[in-house]
Amino acid sequence: MSGLRYGRRRTPAEAFVQAMIMLNLGMAAAVFGAWSGYSEVLADPLSVIAGSGPPIRPSVLEYPYLLLWVIPLLCGCLAFVTAAIQSARLARFFAVFPVLLAATCGVWLYFYVGFWN
Repeated sequence: MSGLRYGRRRTPAEAFVQAMIMLNLGMAAAVFGAWSGYSEVLADPLSVIAGSGPPIRPSVLEYPYLLLWVIPLLCGCLAFVTAAIQSARLARFFAVFPVLLAATCGVWLYFYVGFWN
């Protein structure tokens, strides 16, 4: 019965979108829930990139750090809504966007800027 929704079988695309929605919500919960660990790792690189001098204790509700949990949360909700209205392409875009954005930023930060040491 778990494979049926309103009398039809789920397609693999729907299962992928739902898995990515859960991943997005997990990313948002991880950043919001374990902020003290993330703030120590992210404060130095972001302060160097922004040119704002030595980092102070960043808050999870301040601007650049706010995006770390708002984007996955918002895109997860938008993917759920667009999947509910049967827009599969848009649902897949919203479901994959935060993961690709985080991966791109991580690769750029640690390989291009040189913070892998």
